[in-house]
Amino acid sequence: MRRTLKIKIVITFLIGLMFTNVQAQTFGFGCLGLSGFYAGMSQENYTASGVNDFLNVKLSSMQYSGSIKFERGTGYRIGANIVRAKFDKIFLTAKGYYQFLKEERSNSGTLNNAAVSSNYQLIMNHWGAGIDFGIKIFTFLDWKIVEGNVNFYDSEFIIQDFKSNILDKEAKYNSEKVQVGYFLGTGLIFHIVPDYISLEGTVGYSFFKFDKFKSTDALGVVTNVNNPLPEGGTGITLQINIGFPF
Repeated sequence: MRRTLKIKIVITFLIGLMFTNVQAQTFGFGCLGLSGFYAGMSQENYTASGVNDFLNVKLSSMQYSGSIKFERGTGYRIGANIVRAKFDKIFLTAKGYYQFLKEERSNSGTLNNAAVSSNYQLIMNHWGAGIDFGIKIFTFLDWKIVEGNVNFYDSEFIIQDFKSNILDKEAKYNSEKVQVGYFLGTGLIFHIVPDYISLEGTVGYSFFKFDKFKSTDALGVVTNVNNPLPEGGTGITLQINIGFPF
């Protein structure tokens, strides 16, 4: 009796295991990116007309040579593929990430016959969450047909002025609130080690806008940079995915 019961338990367990495996293959369990993490590098274009106008007025008053133009930030992205479900040759992914983006410029000149220099940083970090949809082209290559994200941007503009290579003053201009933006793109996924490691490239367009940056000095004087970032632009990200299939 006990032996019969044990056999029934083993058979039931095996049937359940087989059923789980079938379900896993059907719904993406066991495919790359069911869950996992990724990290990579990003480059993003934007229009920074307000920042550029503000800076070039400052430069002309300090007898700096040339002009400054902010237009493209570079940085890093880390994130997670929360779930990547696969249905036959079609896959659907839910993801989240954080991106660090910065552009840095500098200039030098003279002021009252003294050598001076300035360093400028435009920082634009954001959280993002979204989905992508794609198809398998070859065993080693997937086409991510479309990716759509909702992004939450926080930006800062920093000016550092130096005299004789010593920091003289620093001003930080911040966005007054987090700005909500959007991203729409496409890409390719190249499988290096199927189910575990892949390279993913994405290109697309980011939609966002900052109406004002504000800085308050030690005396409480407020300085505004109006319309610093009126619109986003094209961008590219190259990342490595580490998957945990089960």
